[in-house]
Amino acid sequence: MPIKMSGRYESGSDKEHAHSMLKAAEVEVDHVYGVDDSHASGLQEITFTFNGQARTAWAEKDEIVHVLDGWDVLPPKTGSGPWRGGY
Repeated sequence: MPIKMSGRYESGSDKEHAHSMLKAAEVEVDHVYGVDDSHASGLQEITFTFNGQARTAWAEKDEIVHVLDGWDVLPPKTGSGPWRGGY
C-alpha cells in the first residue's frame, strides 16, 4: 500500500501542476496553497510560499507570466508580456 507523505499534493491535482509550472519557470517554491482558475481574463492565480514568504504567481496558457510578493494582489494587465516582481 503506498504511503502518502504529509505536505504532498494529490497526483494530477492543480496544485501539483502549478508546482511543476513554477519550477519550470525557475521560480523557487516550497508549497502551493491554492490555484484559482476563475479569472475572466484567462489568468490562473497561484498562491504559494517560499522560505516562509507568501507569494502569488499568475499563469496564462500553462506558462508563468507574473510573480509578486504577498497574497491578495491584483492580476497583471494582459498582453503586457512576462514580468516578475519581488526579485
